[in-house]
Amino acid sequence: MNHMFKKFLSAALLFASFAMDASAGNCSSCSSCPDTCAQGQNTWQPHAFSNSFAREVLVTKHAWVPNVDEEGWHGMVGIAGEYDKSFASCSKSCCDFIGSLPLWAVNPTSKSPLYTNVMTVGDATVNAVDVDAYQIGMGPVSSEQSGSMVLNPCIYQAGADFYLYIGAHKTERGFFFKAHGPVGVMSINPGFSFSGDLVAAPYPNGALNLPATATTTPAPNETIGDAFMNPKAAGFLKGMNRGLISGKRTSSAKFGDPEFTLGYNVYADETKHLGLGLRFAAPTGNKADAFYMLEPIFGRNGHWAAGGELIGHWKFWESDSDDKYINFMFDGSALHLFNSKIMRSFDLLNNGAGSKYLLLARFDRPADGAIFQNEILNAVNITTIGITSSFAIETDFAFVFDFHWKNWSLALGYEGWYRSCEKICIDCSCPGSVDYNEYAVVGRQIQSPTSSTAVDDQTVPLCQPNATMYSVLPRATAPNTANTIVDATYSANRIPSNISEALDIEGQIARPVYTNKPFAQIQYTWLDSDYKPFLALSGGAEIPVGDHSKNSAVKFWNIGAQAGIAF
Repeated sequence: MNHMFKKFLSAALLFASFAMDASAGNCSSCSSCPDTCAQGQNTWQPHAFSNSFAREVLVTKHAWVPNVDEEGWHGMVGIAGEYDKSFASCSKSCCDFIGSLPLWAVNPTSKSPLYTNVMTVGDATVNAVDVDAYQIGMGPVSSEQSGSMVLNPCIYQAGADFYLYIGAHKTERGFFFKAHGPVGVMSINPGFSFSGDLVAAPYPNGALNLPATATTTPAPNETIGDAFMNPKAAGFLKGMNRGLISGKRTSSAKFGDPEFTLGYNVYADETKHLGLGLRFAAPTGNKADAFYMLEPIFGRNGHWAAGGELIGHWKFWESDSDDKYINFMFDGSALHLFNSKIMRSFDLLNNGAGSKYLLLARFDRPADGAIFQNEILNAVNITTIGITSSFAIETDFAFVFDFHWKNWSLALGYEGWYRSCEKICIDCSCPGSVDYNEYAVVGRQIQSPTSSTAVDDQTVPLCQPNATMYSVLPRATAPNTANTIVDATYSANRIPSNISEALDIEGQIARPVYTNKPFAQIQYTWLDSDYKPFLALSGGAEIPVGDHSKNSAVKFWNIGAQAGIAF
């Protein structure tokens, strides 16, 4: 490589180092993927629509169209539009490809996770259900009644990429520059439905009110739908403000994550070339705020990216008449995704999957003898916090065999996308962080009795530290000898103050994922024109494979169109 290329390489590496330092933030409780657990329970981090080497290779290959002036600068400009839709809706018993598991179905006996999008709802004190209706504002429903809730999401993406490639020379070594700017939208219809004969029941005296003021408190949520789509407050119970389900939510149109490559073709002749480059991506799309399950994210969720790119082509067969030939084209990158500050909901470490929806009671200080503050809320209101997220590597590559016959061409290709396990750190730069030891896991226990107005002779607030969404104990009037129902005024019986002991941080990490995508394109090129304009149609299917197929990515089919000119 010549002296100019070495100077360019040094400058680019210096920029990447600066970007890495600038993206780092003060954080604690950092965690990487554990060896166990194949899913991130509350995590939605899809393959960014803006990052598609299938589209990129189908457009930029036109820079090497024949009969363009071989001397001096060359290149192409083009556009690739695409529409993606997730495969057929989830079945009513299994849904393992939506990209996250925002609900938490477990086997009530073994407590092992189930890959299902169906939740049973009812009285968890006596029945084997996934969701205790008491925890979601429906009160102590009858044990004779039951209900269910289903997520049957349909995910759409649509947009266009604008591409530019400029090379110093088509058949000799030299610098090249690539850029693409994506614009588009992601839309998610959660397909939320619920059924059954559950009838909300009033909360008992003292549960959500002071015992002397009323006998019962009406349940704030009359249906399962109210609990997750439009939760209400009642008495001490605050309205749930995170982890909701939208009937339908669409992200606004975004100019999402443009990417740039500065490179050098280290080899080039009349039939082939090989180029190496430094690639950068800027985060211009939206980021997760954890207000809804399955948030529509267009782009890489706020991550800057930098790394390398390898590009090349080879015309390995040509007919004697020169009007038929076959090109092999490949392009790919390996990028590091730098820190992005986003919001994420966490379950409680000691209370199982879905525990972000358990009821908590607030006390005035993390000490023994603490006083109940007349405040009850779902855990998700305080376990949705800021984090910094990064990924060691994201790779995307594609190759095509491009069969040309006169003005027509048929391309058959493959794209592979891989992203490593996420690393997350709790963001400590946000002021007013929660002391989790102020909160006790309620279960179905009552917090507000006093010696003068006791409820069934209960004199202290009680809690169930090991309660889960699918296993809670009936209300008691005093601590039990098994230490499963205890005095909530003692610090040791509440959630630990240390955030790594309070929250299930590892359970919410995005796991590694790999997808493969076969695709095809049919193209017509006006070879008689000086600019060789082309128009093409394409289609493909992206499918997660192997261990990555369990709830780590989305199965998409897609159709697209491409157009451009060469110069």
